[in-house]
Amino acid sequence: MAEVKLTNVKKMYDNRVVAVQNFNLTIKDKEFIVIVGPSGCGKSTTMRMIAGLEDISDGTVEIDGVVVNDLEPRDRDVAMVFQNYALYPHLTVFDNMAFALNIRKVPREEIYERVKNVAETLGITEYLARKPRALSGGQRQRVAIGRAMVRESKVFLLDEPLSNLDAKLRNAMRAELIALRKKIDSTFIYVTHDQTEAMTLGDRIVVMKDGQIQQVGTPEEVFDHPYNLFVAGFIGAPQMNFFDADLVKDGTKYTVSIFGESLELSPEKEKAIKANKIESQKIVLGVRPEHITVVDKDTPDSFPITVDISEMMGSEVHLHCSCPNGQSIIVRVATLNLSPEEKKALEPGNVIYVTFTGNAMHVFDPELSRNLTVPKDIEIPASFNDTGDTVYIQETEEDSLKNRQADELADLKQSYGENLAKAETKDEQAAVKAQYKADVAELKAKHKDEKAAYKEAEKARLAEQKERALAMEAELKQKKQLEKAKKNGIVVDEDQDSEDNK
Repeated sequence: MAEVKLTNVKKMYDNRVVAVQNFNLTIKDKEFIVIVGPSGCGKSTTMRMIAGLEDISDGTVEIDGVVVNDLEPRDRDVAMVFQNYALYPHLTVFDNMAFALNIRKVPREEIYERVKNVAETLGITEYLARKPRALSGGQRQRVAIGRAMVRESKVFLLDEPLSNLDAKLRNAMRAELIALRKKIDSTFIYVTHDQTEAMTLGDRIVVMKDGQIQQVGTPEEVFDHPYNLFVAGFIGAPQMNFFDADLVKDGTKYTVSIFGESLELSPEKEKAIKANKIESQKIVLGVRPEHITVVDKDTPDSFPITVDISEMMGSEVHLHCSCPNGQSIIVRVATLNLSPEEKKALEPGNVIYVTFTGNAMHVFDPELSRNLTVPKDIEIPASFNDTGDTVYIQETEEDSLKNRQADELADLKQSYGENLAKAETKDEQAAVKAQYKADVAELKAKHKDEKAAYKEAEKARLAEQKERALAMEAELKQKKQLEKAKKNGIVVDEDQDSEDNK
């Protein structure tokens, strides 16, 4: 068994198309890690680099403390289960499972014992004499898993092994994998686009998009504390609802203003936002469908929504609704204790009232997509590219500056090497070295000035952002005062009040 460590791993095609970048992950010995993400996010490419089926453009992959970048797949001691089973159609189940052992010239008695034991573990002993065409999809997948198990490798790699199965069989196989995992003390790396598989199988989940890790954590951590909008929307079914709202700071208190209601955050979230020194600002408010509660019209902090579509799912109904501002959301309602009248009230065309608690609210920055409760020292990818499977990485201004400066120094060094090679005498070589030294000093001085200019521009940008936040806070405060005055029956000239504030 072994620990697997990936450090700054990058995969680039044709020197411009980046499939995986800045991938850093340590997988503990005997850990079951699940890499999940949409099609084209780089998860299978990452697994193939671990297996040795793809070259690594940059970075290192270590297995059991040994860097394996230059090792052939057969020398890495990993076993891989493919999405399409990859069974030899002309061989029996026994011969398929024993194939790798025969290649290694393992003694016949040992091969028999290994195949027999694994077949018993997987419940496929009665199929050992059959060929793949005589097996069902689930049975073929068990054979593919068994072929990997008999090798007794340090690391097991499973690349979307259940995606070709129907829903019922997929659920059954998922349960079998959970049971199997308890019997085998190995390091598992499992790739899938199915979040249900990720949540049920993994000790930890690695969420990927656009070749980057978005978040790593236990299933509970990723579900309850998503780092950004992508993770929040990807994990959970139906996906999280997102609202345009305002975060209002009043002294040391934070509230969320939405549809004319002021909702209090939970003490935990309020403490986290306060620690990040967040000011009043526009936000994207996230609430999961199962955390929205249907209530009576007079319930405090509730707002009306219109039911557009009602999907009966059996134990619950999924309501597709329109908010007062036209935004669409989904609400999950359990049907077990609903009366006939309550069920009728959920039919399309009806207006219902809903609310949610402060603990159910997730607060995101609309520009960076970052969860405002996540500590600022945690790095999170800020922008996403939804152009399809091919990812062209867009650099930040700071990254672009660093990369350009590094390229300039590299070009200068290459030019120095070429000039030095052309120099025929010691005097010419000395002149080349002196010129190179002077050029490096000049270039570094130029780079220093560029960095200083960037920092000044960034400082000005942050000051402007803070000024906008303060203006927004003042505007929201004024709005609350006007609403309070109206409730108390005080007539206020809003135009004059606005002029006075100016």
